[in-house]
Amino acid sequence: MFIGWIRKKSFELDLNKLSETIPIDKSLILKSYEEYSSLCFGAYDESNLVAFISAYKLEKSFLINNFYYKDNTSDDIKKRLLKLLFENINDDKSPILLMAKKEEKNLVSSFNFKDYSKFKKAIYHGGGVAFNFTNATSKSIIHENYMPIISTLDKTAFNEDRVNYIKNTLFKQSSLILSTQHGYQHSYAINKSLIKISPWIMYESAFSDAEKMMRGIIYHRGLKKIFAFIPSDVEEITNLYTSYKFDITEEYTLVYKNSKPKIDIEMLYAF
Repeated sequence: MFIGWIRKKSFELDLNKLSETIPIDKSLILKSYEEYSSLCFGAYDESNLVAFISAYKLEKSFLINNFYYKDNTSDDIKKRLLKLLFENINDDKSPILLMAKKEEKNLVSSFNFKDYSKFKKAIYHGGGVAFNFTNATSKSIIHENYMPIISTLDKTAFNEDRVNYIKNTLFKQSSLILSTQHGYQHSYAINKSLIKISPWIMYESAFSDAEKMMRGIIYHRGLKKIFAFIPSDVEEITNLYTSYKFDITEEYTLVYKNSKPKIDIEMLYAF
């Protein structure tokens, strides 16, 4: 077993093989590697990539935005990947964030991660929702000049500038950006059948606009499976998802290491 720097020459082929066994966000991985290759590490069983981790340096924090591994990967390998990443981040003050699965809690706790907020995975499987979606509604939430609202709202919610991360790493050809003066929603294709909402930020009093965006993504993307990570303790947000037939499934926790970040969870309709 080799654990260390990514094998650059075969990286895309290695990801293709890994995606045959577990669902991965290949575009996010490749763009993360392009931006911060020094914060990308893999575990190789002979020539096969079996686990991958990456982090992105934001204005005030680090976000572990990819952590994938095959089902039979041992905790020792996961710990070695995390340890290697922290050694290369080499920062014991700035917040380090991770959206951790329920089964990863003991693992991340061993590295002194603390809970910030509970989340759940919301999944839309299609069908079962009847609503009006007129041309006027569509025009009200689709604007070309969406970057100012993204810049303002995202910084308000996360208390740091994440625009470069959103533009350079999350945006892709399949991106759909819905926006009003009260919020924005970004979604993109993971693969041919799966859509992820990330991020979706709204002012806390903007429920009417949030509902328009929910209708918008179902109207435009509803023939495919749609998922998002949502704050499970914010009733208004979870109620919106359930009212449009999203299943609220797996438990996650947004965890942090080092200093505690300042995030307005009630603005996060999708992380």
